[in-house]
Amino acid sequence: MSIPGFNAVIDISHHNTITNWQSVVNDGVVAVVHKATEGRDYRDKEYHGRKQKAADVGLLWGSYHFSSSTNPLLQVENYLSYADPQPGELICLDYEPSSSGTNMSYDQIVEFVELIHKELGRYPVIYGGHLLREATRNVTNSILSKCPLWYARYASAPFGVPSLWQDWSLWQYTDGNIGQQPHKVRGIGNTDRDTFNGADGTALRTAWPLS
Repeated sequence: MSIPGFNAVIDISHHNTITNWQSVVNDGVVAVVHKATEGRDYRDKEYHGRKQKAADVGLLWGSYHFSSSTNPLLQVENYLSYADPQPGELICLDYEPSSSGTNMSYDQIVEFVELIHKELGRYPVIYGGHLLREATRNVTNSILSKCPLWYARYASAPFGVPSLWQDWSLWQYTDGNIGQQPHKVRGIGNTDRDTFNGADGTALRTAWPLS
């Protein structure tokens, strides 16, 4: 069964072990999105070292902030001060069930997006799956529709895109265990893998950082 989109993006964090960056490139990966921060004060210790190693082998780069219900201003400050995203790097709010306390609310997502746009002049990518569908179910008009959608759905295709978005930009089709094959990337092993809603590497490089 073919996978929709161009299968050349991975997302990783300190939980992943990278043994060989050149092997990652040789396996067809074009872009990496790495966890930078979470909540108001967590910072991924692997972020900066891996950013340089990815650059050394020519990979596109991006960062994501894992959401919590903490004050969005504090979360944005944590993210931007640590990730220090440059114009050519993807920026992302990872909207999943919180690992500490209650989940970020819809209003907090909006505030986070507005603050990012105020600081950087562009909208972050929004990553999410079932929780994002639930949070936006009855929303018909929102600033979130200006954010590219990175959709998580471990199925044969990215079914059920939240109605605020006409389409997806990235699709996470596996967490390295559940979802379609392939799950592995040489130089890493099993990992989150994502397709880009475009034809090839040229299209991906032209569109990056999506926002």
